[in-house]
Amino acid sequence: MASTSDSGEAADIFWPGYVDAVTNLAINLLFVIAVMSIVVLGATLQLAQMTKKKAIEEAQSQQTATSASHTQDKQKGEQQKDANAQSKDDTVSRMQQTINEVKAKLEITQKKLEETQRQLAQSPDVRQEVVQVKDNKPVEPKQANKVQNLSPSAIVVMFSPDVVTMSAAETTELMGKLKTISPLQAGRWQITVISPKGFSEAARLSFYRANAVRNALLENGAASAAIDLKIHESTQAGADNSKVLLKWVP
Repeated sequence: MASTSDSGEAADIFWPGYVDAVTNLAINLLFVIAVMSIVVLGATLQLAQMTKKKAIEEAQSQQTATSASHTQDKQKGEQQKDANAQSKDDTVSRMQQTINEVKAKLEITQKKLEETQRQLAQSPDVRQEVVQVKDNKPVEPKQANKVQNLSPSAIVVMFSPDVVTMSAAETTELMGKLKTISPLQAGRWQITVISPKGFSEAARLSFYRANAVRNALLENGAASAAIDLKIHESTQAGADNSKVLLKWVP
């Protein structure tokens, strides 16, 4: 009976201790789990923060690169625009310079033309001689060519309509008058024709007639280097390409 009583007391003592041990173990496990959960959560948050920071840095880097690329493209566009503007300015400047040069040449030509017309209008003591033309004409003229003494050093050869050449008789007549001015081999000879402007046929007739007089000089001993041939185009009413002015210059 005594042994039975001792066993029951031991059991009463053992089970509360066992329960306490198990309880402490469970509490420790819960504590460890809680600590591990906190560590894992902290690591997760830190990793998420690092990932977010890296993404932000990459986005900023890409944005910076894009901005730099846009800036470079903009600078290149502005440079190209400036280059195009400079090229355009240079082209306009060259065109303006060319226009100014042409205007200057036109003014000089106009002055020479006005001087020639003034000389033709103011030359005194005009003596006119008519020579009948029968040969070397493309069509039958309405009137004969004329060789006219304009001044002591100038002669006007007046061509009939549609006539662009001189016959042998006309050439002989012209040479006779020129020799009274000067030997053909001495000094210089200026051939001038004033042609109406804007008509290709008038320019063609002017060229043929001026060269007809030039050829007459060459055939009779005048030097080619001593002959100046000028054809002026004019819009004035007095422009007449049937008159070829031949002037001797000492």
